[in-house]
Amino acid sequence: MPRPTVVVTRPAGQSRQLTEALQAAGLDVLSFPLLAIGPAADDGPLRAALARLPEFALVVFVSPNAIAYALDALALAQGGAAAWPESVPVAVVGPASVAALAERGIAAPRHRVISPAGADGAAADIDPAEARFDSEALWAQLDVPSLAGREVLIVRGNGGRDWLGDKLREAGATVLAVEAYRRTMPVPGSMQWQAVRDGLKPGAAPQAWLLTSSEAVRNLDQLARDNLSPAEDAALREVQCIAPHARIAEQAAALGFTRVLLAAPGDEGLRAACLRWAEPYRSQLQATAQAASQPVSQSASQPASQPASELASPAVSQPVPPSMSPSVFQSEPGPTAAPVPAAASTAPAPAPGPATHRQAPSLAASAAPASPPAAPPPIPPTESPQSTSTKVDRVTQQQTSTASSSSPPAGMPPGPAPAGASPGERPASRGRGALAWLLLAIFVLVAGGAFWWLQQRVDRLTEELARRQQNNDALVQESRVLTREAQTTVKEMQAKVGALEAQVGETRDKQATLEQVYQDLMRNRDDWEIAEIQQLLTNAGQQLQLTGNVQVALSALQSADVRLARSDKPEYNQLRRAIARDIGRLKAMPDTDLTGAAIKLDEAINQIDALPLLSSERMLERSEGTPRGTAAASQPGAASAVAAGNGDGTGNRVTQWFAGVWGTVRDELMRVIRVRRVDDTEALLLTGDQGWFLRENVKLRLLNARLALLSRNEQVFRNDLAAAHGMIERYFDTKSRRVQAVQTLLKQAQAGAVAVQLPTMSDSLGALRSLKKE
Repeated sequence: MPRPTVVVTRPAGQSRQLTEALQAAGLDVLSFPLLAIGPAADDGPLRAALARLPEFALVVFVSPNAIAYALDALALAQGGAAAWPESVPVAVVGPASVAALAERGIAAPRHRVISPAGADGAAADIDPAEARFDSEALWAQLDVPSLAGREVLIVRGNGGRDWLGDKLREAGATVLAVEAYRRTMPVPGSMQWQAVRDGLKPGAAPQAWLLTSSEAVRNLDQLARDNLSPAEDAALREVQCIAPHARIAEQAAALGFTRVLLAAPGDEGLRAACLRWAEPYRSQLQATAQAASQPVSQSASQPASQPASELASPAVSQPVPPSMSPSVFQSEPGPTAAPVPAAASTAPAPAPGPATHRQAPSLAASAAPASPPAAPPPIPPTESPQSTSTKVDRVTQQQTSTASSSSPPAGMPPGPAPAGASPGERPASRGRGALAWLLLAIFVLVAGGAFWWLQQRVDRLTEELARRQQNNDALVQESRVLTREAQTTVKEMQAKVGALEAQVGETRDKQATLEQVYQDLMRNRDDWEIAEIQQLLTNAGQQLQLTGNVQVALSALQSADVRLARSDKPEYNQLRRAIARDIGRLKAMPDTDLTGAAIKLDEAINQIDALPLLSSERMLERSEGTPRGTAAASQPGAASAVAAGNGDGTGNRVTQWFAGVWGTVRDELMRVIRVRRVDDTEALLLTGDQGWFLRENVKLRLLNARLALLSRNEQVFRNDLAAAHGMIERYFDTKSRRVQAVQTLLKQAQAGAVAVQLPTMSDSLGALRSLKKE
């Protein structure tokens, strides 16, 4: 019996590990891909989604193919190895996808990979037979509330289920599904179809089909209807099928496949299911091989074990029918052709060799005691042996007579000697009959063994040829995949080369433009220098006229002179002399501290709110009255201190006490009643609101004076400053130290703002205009 065969239906190039595992377990493998994987027809959406990868809250890969094509596109976009952002988690549905991510460097703890329980091999308490690797199992592992209102990217192939995307949309997430690869129905080769047809014939090796996706089941149904005969299609529906998921098994049962075995997910689950299915066939194959390894010994021992009564039975003397000729054993293939029919059981079938010749006499000797004591009548010498009996009769008679003529065993009376037979003829005819039967048995055994060996040899060669054909088909499929990938890569490289050529052309154009600009710049260098000098002189004039900043104007003139000196051209000498004169005039100007005057005005403005008005209820500050009282009180204290050195202690203490009381009463009376002369009665009639407006008007006057100072408007500056000074003297208490301090600041600001006549840049600008005309 040939070995069991497993038909692997995965895409070409994606079943190497499973195939090696099955072959190592002693099973034959036939590769018959039911899916063809290729790049998507339009990868624009995929590249656009990968360009904004950090914006997604989660990226879901539905298969290892999606991972391979998506990361290849990402690496192509990044110009190197694909670098997955650590902030974007990844979700997959099975251990193969987890392994594919790990091969690309995307694994914990650097990246967050979400998968069903047991997919990463970390959950040891999960039974592999009960593990599920599908969208439902992945959904149970997601943190769904955190995805509400955020974007989720699903990378998949064409077709497939939208269950996970619909659930995410129901949870409030924004789902973007893009195609990274394309699944199509392959076209099996003629050798593959021939191997399938041979496996469906009666008596062929048992087959089991591994169906790893629902789409593969549908493709198998369509291919079988288009390429197989009705009988072969019906036989295919009865073949054992193994599916790793209940949904695939349901699809197969719905399409008419009657024998479907559900396996655990993953390659190890498929391998274990295949071994369970093949175990009865392998046991039968081993039993057949053990039975076929000892046919010779069993055939040689069978005649010796038969009783003598069977050897002397009438059935033995019957002629051998023509159907038992040696040609019958040659037509039966395999080890099952070795058993001999019941009618031929009397013919010994020992294997050739000395053992056969040694067993023939013992057989006759064992049959002798059961023979009748009287010998049969002798055969006339002139009679032809074939006219009266067959070879079987003659051999039987010769063996009987030989047994009769031999001495009986111990305890048995010797029988009478045969009458009418010469002693020389009987041994000779008995030897010739035994030799003929021995040669016939040797010929039958040799012919049967040779045919069995040839049949086994042909079977092995056929299996080897089928295996090599499968490997060749797998290599061809892989070559096709690699060729398509190479063609895609070549197209991408051609596109890149075209883009690079376009960029090189643009660079050449830009370089030519830059060279033209450089040539123009070199030809018009004098014009550029004159334009720069004009810009510097214009800036210096503007600084003098608008802000009066002499230092900035001086720096601009000095920069212009340095540029002209660097050129060292005679035509610039007149311009340089004019610039030198302007520089001399600017350096001869006296320094005016406008900044210091502005600072003094700012300090005066900040103190306006604290100045006491004449109309306020408390014109006297405690700080003004305290020194006087303190000084008055200190004088008696000093006098008492002097007296303390001359008089006794009691008189000093009384004098000091009266002096202190008098000083306190005097200070209080002076604070309650004070007589002053005020010439302007309006200053005493100001209300609280009028006092606030007065202070604001003084501030506005001082601010206007500050602006006029900075803009060098001396007339406005002095007018505003005088108005502010007059309001302070009229309405504020000029005896207060604060008011006096503000008045001092205003006088200092007015003294620092000296009127200076700023020079103009007429000489330099005139020389520049003359140079440009030349």
